[in-house]
Amino acid sequence: MPTSFRSRLIIAFLFILTLTQLTTEVFVLSATKRDYRQQQTQNLKIGSNFFVNMLSNRSEQLNQSLSLLSADFGFKRAVATGDQNTISSVLSNHGRRINADAAILLSPQGKLLSSSLQGLTKPNVDELFALTTNRSTTFDMVNYDHSSYQFVLQPVKTPTLIAWVGMGFSMDKNVADQAKAITGIDSSFINQSAGRINIVSTLPEAQQQDVLTHISQLAKTVDEVSDDILSGYLSTTIALDNNSGHQLALLHQSNAKWQQNYDALRNNMLIVFAITCLLAFMVAAWFAGGLTKPIYALVNFARTVGQGKDPRPIEGAPTELQVLANTLSIMRKNIQLRENDLVYQSQHDNLTGLYNRVAAKQQLSLLLSKMHGSLVMIDIKNFRHLNNIIGFANADDLLVLFARRLESLSPKAQLISRLDGDSFLLLFQPSIPLEKLDNYLRQLTNPFAIQGSKISVNVRVGIVDLSSGYDSNDIDTLIRHAEIALNQARVESLGIAIYQQGEDERYLRELMIIRDLPIALTQGQLHLVFQPKVDIQTNHCHSAETLIRWQHPELGFIPPDEFIHLAENSGNISMISDWVLTTTIKQLAQWQQQGISLTVAINLSAHDLTNPQLPLDIEQLLISNNLPITALSIEITEGAVMKDTQTVITVLQQFRNIGLAIAIDDFGTGHSSLAYLKLLPVNEVKIERSFIKDIHNDATDLMIVDTSIRLIKGLNLSVVAEGVESVEGINILRELNCDIIQGYVYSKPLKAEDFIVWFQQFDQSNIHHPSKDTLR
Repeated sequence: MPTSFRSRLIIAFLFILTLTQLTTEVFVLSATKRDYRQQQTQNLKIGSNFFVNMLSNRSEQLNQSLSLLSADFGFKRAVATGDQNTISSVLSNHGRRINADAAILLSPQGKLLSSSLQGLTKPNVDELFALTTNRSTTFDMVNYDHSSYQFVLQPVKTPTLIAWVGMGFSMDKNVADQAKAITGIDSSFINQSAGRINIVSTLPEAQQQDVLTHISQLAKTVDEVSDDILSGYLSTTIALDNNSGHQLALLHQSNAKWQQNYDALRNNMLIVFAITCLLAFMVAAWFAGGLTKPIYALVNFARTVGQGKDPRPIEGAPTELQVLANTLSIMRKNIQLRENDLVYQSQHDNLTGLYNRVAAKQQLSLLLSKMHGSLVMIDIKNFRHLNNIIGFANADDLLVLFARRLESLSPKAQLISRLDGDSFLLLFQPSIPLEKLDNYLRQLTNPFAIQGSKISVNVRVGIVDLSSGYDSNDIDTLIRHAEIALNQARVESLGIAIYQQGEDERYLRELMIIRDLPIALTQGQLHLVFQPKVDIQTNHCHSAETLIRWQHPELGFIPPDEFIHLAENSGNISMISDWVLTTTIKQLAQWQQQGISLTVAINLSAHDLTNPQLPLDIEQLLISNNLPITALSIEITEGAVMKDTQTVITVLQQFRNIGLAIAIDDFGTGHSSLAYLKLLPVNEVKIERSFIKDIHNDATDLMIVDTSIRLIKGLNLSVVAEGVESVEGINILRELNCDIIQGYVYSKPLKAEDFIVWFQQFDQSNIHHPSKDTLR
């Protein structure tokens, strides 16, 4: 496909000329063809009329001859006397004079008296006699021996009717030749009788057969002109027997002559077209060459501009092209300026002017040809909270000042970039020692002056030691490790965290856990277990705590603390809580149908306790499953209370109002348990297992548990001891007036079906003296 302007100009010129020439030729040839066909059709119609007139004239000739014969006295006498010899002689002689092919004599009743045709059957005679009553105004045809005869009958009177005399001409080859000699049109006579088709024609034998292949269409083309009957001819059909279709005459007008004229005209027009196109191409090439020469000069000018060079002025170019060339020169300068600006913007942070993440990765690839130094990632602690306090505009000013200070401090970093938000990436080569980094961070966190106020910030730092076998081509892994170290500092509330080998695997494991948790909930990977809570004062089990377990198809068993902590951080904890709540209530309903009445405790997260709708939802779930309010209780940790104390207390009060029991879990592990205990609407306190498991041989733990139980009892609350693993521990706790024990001394957490077996087999006699086999 040519793309040059010159080629397109030539092609456009030739296309227009070709389209015009072809359109003209199509119209001329179509009009010529139409005129030729009209002429041929007219000739065929004239020939058809002549043929019909010829047959009519033959009928008139026969009528005149028969009128003389029927008036002859001798012939009348012979007919009246029945003289067969005289009749036959007269008919024969008279027929020869007019060249008739047949002569007959019929009685007034239609009986054959004499005939020159041998073997006439009664149907033939009846057909002849019918002509005496159904006489045509033009000509009449009869069928005899698969041939058509044009017959005329006249009455013989004396003066009464004594006979009918008739004579006829055969529609044979002579008639066809005679018609062709006069009109120049080929003729064919077709006779269909008794299942036989006979044709007489002036056409060659092969074309006669072609006509016979269209025999079924002939009756439809009577008095019509068609070019489908015989190739190369226009044909029309004439019915010889009153449209019965058994005796037909076809006239064929050859198209050969006008086709030759048409072909000659077409060939001459094609020659003229070829010559015209050649001349047009030469003119177009000359014209396009003169027009495109200055355009090519402009193209070279633009190419030079595109290469960033200063082009030479175009000489001899039209004014319009010179203006375009000057515009291109100005455009080149503007493009260069914009390109420099775009490159800068694509590599730098819009706010601080530091390298952005993409540019930082590119620069690291260049700077880390030899892996040495330290990669340091810094972010500002609680920047989102600070952003809300001082406002977005002031926070942006703070980030700018922070970036300028990073650039000014010593030792100077080889690379400083802002990855996103308040996260900055620095490369120190050689590595920066920790004591220098501490000094660096002290200078970095000096108060910033924002709108006349001093704003102090704290930072967290993640460090990657580049000498630990990194590949300079894997910059993404390097940055991810820095982010992992920074995240470790954030999670563990550290100022500085150094990436250690293997943390990447932990990071990927956490990502997999967060990703697969929603899938696990829908695919049945999670299940519940129940741990009994035994009342040691009455030696009965009336309640249990429900716990969640996850068996991952790839990671195996995942501890609840691990995936629940990740779910809280990723915002998926409500998904777990909803599943645990729904599944627990379904299990309680199933046990109730089996006649088992238990109170099962579920653990709620800090996120759950900020939902004021949750108490009403739980109440509705219990009612819809026909469970009493006492079938369920909730357990919360002190840490969950301290997330949003006022909201949590309000929600807990709602639980208390609808009758749900509330327990404080892990009592003693926080710093404000005693302060909050008197404020919380709880029924029960669970002492953390770290204080319980060694009370039989640790006096300090025994004193702490004793004091805690006295305090809790003083507040009229029940006491639950977690993690009891020895018989000695049971006896001590009973003496200390503890209410309930939960631990491996009785049972580990069990699946629902195993828990019911344990529950039903539980015997009070085992409580007083549990065997060592019960310790798990």
